[in-house]
Amino acid sequence: MRRAAYAIMLAFGIFLLVMPISVPVFHTSADFSVFNTNWNGASKFGKLLYEESRVVPVITSYNSFDLSERKGVLLILGPDMRYSPLEVGEVKNFLNNGGTLVLIDDFGTGNDILEGLNLSARFLGITPIDVFYSKNYNFPEVVRILDPQLGIGVDKLILNVPSAIIGANGSIYTSKVTVVGNNQRELPVMSEVKYGKGKIILFADPSVFINDMFDENEPFIRNFVRYLNADTVYIDEAHHSNFNPYAVGTLVIRRSLDRVKAFYVVLAVAVTAILVESGLALKGVGKILELILGKIFKEEEKSLDEVIEKLKKEGYNESILRKMIKEIETGKKLGG
Repeated sequence: MRRAAYAIMLAFGIFLLVMPISVPVFHTSADFSVFNTNWNGASKFGKLLYEESRVVPVITSYNSFDLSERKGVLLILGPDMRYSPLEVGEVKNFLNNGGTLVLIDDFGTGNDILEGLNLSARFLGITPIDVFYSKNYNFPEVVRILDPQLGIGVDKLILNVPSAIIGANGSIYTSKVTVVGNNQRELPVMSEVKYGKGKIILFADPSVFINDMFDENEPFIRNFVRYLNADTVYIDEAHHSNFNPYAVGTLVIRRSLDRVKAFYVVLAVAVTAILVESGLALKGVGKILELILGKIFKEEEKSLDEVIEKLKKEGYNESILRKMIKEIETGKKLGG
């Protein structure tokens, strides 16, 4: 009877290692949404963020989301819906508690937040014209990147009908011959402003991050994601007026058997069997299982000697542990 139970445990452990994973896939047609895989979406940018950080979409108002109580980075990309005074208050408290606001906008509603925070910085209401461009004047090229981290491997940054920033110093600038109205001068495209215990990063062109521009700007976008250096990124989807997520199916990820992890599953079942058969306390069972199962899912592999040393510190006998492992490897009956 017990042998059957051990066999079931072993089979279930191996099953968990090889079973396919079904992941729901969502899409939307909203401009600048990380759920939008079309040319006007930012799904490729979102994928980079996911690779570097924990990503949490925000699909409700900031006060409903309790933004002020959270830590990390709030990323707003191309908003086109107004922010209520309550939401601006949440942003203010979020910043005062050490959060970072990344506001990427051009002619949208980003100025509502800046005004509500009593900052002098604003997004310019018109598109500056530069003599350096790609394709045509709607795609100005920027080469003056002052921050070395943002400029690694970047020959140029191609904008797409951008705005600019006034009332703040910048880390990325247009050329000195940029024309705004009747004036000719350089203008910041990216600025950073301290606020309370936190900071605000402003970027004046959300189109830089859309899928259609990704290949041209990938080196910069990768630098930008690393520049954020965030454990958690809250992505604002609530202020895209046509945000309409819908499920289109599931993505099935099939996995092959990892021999190292399979060995530790077998070891966990074997240890359980030996301890149960020998009548040792359940506390000991739990402790060893905790160490072994922790080993299975830990990214950094440790040597067998390191695992045994850790168990020795917990009071377990080294010779018995090594005997158990040898019996597993040689296929002998558990327990001798």
